[in-house]
Amino acid sequence: MARQLPELLTLHQAAERLNVHYMTAYRWVRRGDLPAYKTGGRLRVRLADVERFLTERRLDVAMSIQATNQTDWDRHVDRLVAHLLAGDDRGARSEVQKVISDGATAGNVYVRLITPALHRVGASWEHGEITVAEEHRASQICVAIVAQLSVMFRRTGAHRGTAVTLTPPDERHALASTMVADFLRAAGFTVHHLGSGVPAPDLAMFLKVVPADLICFSITQTIPTGDYRELMDACREANADTTVIFGGQGVDEEEAAAVGGTVLTDMAELAEHIEQL
Repeated sequence: MARQLPELLTLHQAAERLNVHYMTAYRWVRRGDLPAYKTGGRLRVRLADVERFLTERRLDVAMSIQATNQTDWDRHVDRLVAHLLAGDDRGARSEVQKVISDGATAGNVYVRLITPALHRVGASWEHGEITVAEEHRASQICVAIVAQLSVMFRRTGAHRGTAVTLTPPDERHALASTMVADFLRAAGFTVHHLGSGVPAPDLAMFLKVVPADLICFSITQTIPTGDYRELMDACREANADTTVIFGGQGVDEEEAAAVGGTVLTDMAELAEHIEQL
């Protein structure tokens, strides 16, 4: 049974409910974002204000993609890349926490921090500046960070439909697809995240059991042109009206569009597109 919270919380209790560090909650109070009152010489926060603040951040988390005035994204990307290349997982998590503390949403972090940092790590590997082992280590650090941030994308409210997220069968980089799944959850979709390595025939069978309104493929590397038709056929076998999105830096826009797919180049576009559905 869940622990019953009092109507008036200490700042530590409020921070725990908001799933942030105490100092982050304190900064929000200092800025006036989170109402607080002094009682007996200590800061207190009403539970109702905490719940309202939590709801507003959840509603905002994926769609508020503009940089905040307090955040120098280029500087933070530089620092995160340095931590990733050094294998410094603690430093990487600390860098992410800094921008969250400055008021950035988890959606901001995905779009403006983690994604560009991973692109730069990938470029370093392509140029022979780091080994594949170092590139994988950096990716796994980001996987752990995204797993921690994922809870911030949970949302209650109107149900928008059912979505499936995955990569093409031979795509092994599933982190982008994981982030897409979080964006869709924040938008009100029930999401079935399949990750990587699902063959098209198996996807078709899955969709007969779990009908989907929206299917998102995250593609970071070039795939054979024939795969677009095979994937589209698998998606439409059970439901001809399913919306199919191909996104990522590896997408062949002409091939994706030719088979009837919607092409989105990045998660910022995805966030805007969801609002238009």
